[in-house]
Amino acid sequence: MYSALITAIGNMLAKFFEFKKAGIENQAQTEVIEDKKDYKKAVEIAEKIIDIAQNYKSDMTFAHRLKFVHLVNNFKKYN
Repeated sequence: MYSALITAIGNMLAKFFEFKKAGIENQAQTEVIEDKKDYKKAVEIAEKIIDIAQNYKSDMTFAHRLKFVHLVNNFKKYN
């Protein structure tokens, strides 16, 4: 009788720790998915900023214009 009780408690604790381990693994996957969504939003915003800045490119100094073009090209290269 006591052995069955101890076995049941042992199984209950084992299931609990398996549940906690699975929760931690799922949490990491969820964080990656959420980060990916945040990066996508950030890229969309950056593209809008670039579009707006393109309108004022002629007002920039030559040095700023070169730097701006360089940064836009790097952004498009890695995006």
